[in-house]
Amino acid sequence: MNPIKKSVQQIVREPLEILKSAAKQVSVPENIPPAEQTEEQEQPKLDQTAMAQQDGRHLEALESELKDIRRQKIFKDLMQRIQSGENIPLEEFTELSYEQRDVLKAQIEAIKTRNTQQVSNQLVEPISAKGRKIGGGQKQSAQKQTTRVEKPVPPSG
Repeated sequence: MNPIKKSVQQIVREPLEILKSAAKQVSVPENIPPAEQTEEQEQPKLDQTAMAQQDGRHLEALESELKDIRRQKIFKDLMQRIQSGENIPLEEFTELSYEQRDVLKAQIEAIKTRNTQQVSNQLVEPISAKGRKIGGGQKQSAQKQTTRVEKPVPPSG
């Protein structure tokens, strides 16, 4: 598994635990008096500060990735709802990017256009009556004669 995805999943499961460990890494032990600190002790403090900054940037990157994942999930859900014909007010979804909203608006327009075309196709196509042929033609006349059934005539009188 990708280490970033693993970290993201860990943050989702236990966000406070990571913050606690970050606070421990940033804080200076209180039991050491400032006068007794030597240059050797200041070097690890600088390393801890650099690590804390790096961890902070890493945490920001992970939070940004989580936000992108949530945004993408909302986008996919809305796209499916739009394709199923549901009317959705996009103004309520402020967390989406402008590009995602534009894509969803275009999808809504495409669905509306498709639905109007289907309705207009159903309404515009009149069913026309069969054309009448003058004279019937020789072929039809021959067919009528072969399929003609003689009906018995009742006796007169």
